[in-house]
Amino acid sequence: MMLSMAEKPLQPKLLTALTLVASGSDWDSAADAVGITSSTLRRHFNKDSRASEFVERVVRENLNTANNVLANAAPRLADELVQIALDRKNKAYARTAAIGECFRIMNTNLIEQQQRKQMAQIREHLAALEDGTEPNVIDV
Repeated sequence: MMLSMAEKPLQPKLLTALTLVASGSDWDSAADAVGITSSTLRRHFNKDSRASEFVERVVRENLNTANNVLANAAPRLADELVQIALDRKNKAYARTAAIGECFRIMNTNLIEQQQRKQMAQIREHLAALEDGTEPNVIDV
């Protein structure tokens, strides 16, 4: 019995090349790094759904990692931004930009907090409708 391309596990060097592509390398560089041609790499990506799914998963993981790094640094970045805004030794345009950014961040956070609250109310309303109970009125 012969296995089709989709039934064989993806080769480690193909996974490495796809990881490189998902991390920002161009097709030629990624293929060269593992000793295959870029046309072979593209063919696997285009014809084997597992390859494209793998790339999507690596991209999602890279974005999650980047978001975690930013989230962990957010308090220090906020402190730095406030220090720039309050330091009278800085040029007025730099302070003004930092102050404006502080207010934009606060405004965005407030809006997102309100949206999360509204989404929770909508979910409760939908759950009540699905359960057949009388839902509370939503104030949106």
